[in-house]
Amino acid sequence: MALGVPTRPQTRSVSLMLRTERPPLDAPERRRLTTSSGLAGLSLDAMASVAYGPEAIALVLATAGTVGLGFTLPVSAAIVVLLVVLVFSYRQVIRAYPQGGGSYGVARARLGRPAALLAAASLVIDYVLNVAVSVAAGVAALASAVPETRPYLVEISLLVLAVITALNLRGLTASAYALAVPTILFVGSVLTVIAVGLLTGGQPMAPAVPPEATQTVGVLLLLKAFASGCSALTGVEAIANAVPEFRQPRVRRAQRTEVILGVLLGSMMLGIAALIEQYGVVPQDGVTVLAQVAEGSLGHGVGYFLVQGATVLLLALAANTSFGGLPTLLCVVARDGYLPAALSRRNERGVYTVSVLALAATAAILLVISGADMNALVPLFAIGVFVGFTIAQAGMVRHWILARGTYWQLRAALNGFGALMTGSAAVVVLAMKFTAGAWTIALVLAVLVGSMARYRRRRNDVFGVVDNGC
Repeated sequence: MALGVPTRPQTRSVSLMLRTERPPLDAPERRRLTTSSGLAGLSLDAMASVAYGPEAIALVLATAGTVGLGFTLPVSAAIVVLLVVLVFSYRQVIRAYPQGGGSYGVARARLGRPAALLAAASLVIDYVLNVAVSVAAGVAALASAVPETRPYLVEISLLVLAVITALNLRGLTASAYALAVPTILFVGSVLTVIAVGLLTGGQPMAPAVPPEATQTVGVLLLLKAFASGCSALTGVEAIANAVPEFRQPRVRRAQRTEVILGVLLGSMMLGIAALIEQYGVVPQDGVTVLAQVAEGSLGHGVGYFLVQGATVLLLALAANTSFGGLPTLLCVVARDGYLPAALSRRNERGVYTVSVLALAATAAILLVISGADMNALVPLFAIGVFVGFTIAQAGMVRHWILARGTYWQLRAALNGFGALMTGSAAVVVLAMKFTAGAWTIALVLAVLVGSMARYRRRRNDVFGVVDNGC
């Protein structure tokens, strides 16, 4: 004090100086995603799957009667185990391949051209179907609440699709912030349902009519339920596909977002499965399993309708995940020469305009052809993403074998286990849904792979490029 040197005020001034000297974000960087906006913009597909994943499990197990429904929680727990494997795997994919592309980037580097093109084709199919299924599911939920809208399902679906497309033409960050409130509302309402149900035991409910058992519980039935419930895992790969869209440090932000998504999705899956068993919920026509669980926890009052409204809104908007992930994937594939260069160009807002419009147009065609019927599209939904999961896991096994590093044997074993599980699920789903239209997925995959390979060969012939592989 004798020297007149203040201590605390000086510390404040230094702190202020350091803050003011931090370089501001430039315009392109400000348009990129933070952890929170990335979660809102890229996780709606995965979050929305909570509305139909547990129900898909219950529908299969109900064929074995009440005894079968008693396996809802164990099957859901097995799916959450696979979710944990996938989250850890895609964290490693994000670090190893920060240029984006997800399973395509892994396969291109470690498995060669055929696997890379198959991964790209499967992701394209998954993203396009996600848009159509999400919009159709949201409009179907609306029609359940307001029957007067049923004659206009296609028109309402196209209107919703147009709104989502317009948001994404303004930029991914703008659409992510616009979707933050619906995401928070849905996650908050579902977690509230779970917490209230588990802590209080729920509201009195009329006893459900036990389902008629048409088969016994066996390995095949449990495997079918597992494969059907794995539809809840769609969207987990979207963050790894869109790493370049995050702000610096991109890898750390994307990895953090992936973990938060995994925690939320796993918690909601297990919580809903526990309540299905606690309330003795039985799948019913016209009433979703999530609606029955919400009624069991909150009664048929304001809370129930809030959950239903949040579910309708999120299902309709879950298509935004595809608008965030697919354009970045197509950009990576186009830069490798397998697609037109126009797909790799951004406009002044940082938007891949051609990709966004192409995705919207393809989804609109599917909605019109299917009559916006969710049930006509869902059987085709999960196959593409399982193929992508399996290729990514197999590619990461080869990555660890070649790159080695700390604990590489454990990491390779983890990815190998994931590849075995997702590959098995893909085979089971394809076999179960083959006559319901899954054969068309195999055909479209072959057409897309052949078209991309042919495009690159023609491009090389025109420009005289020697093709040395991926």
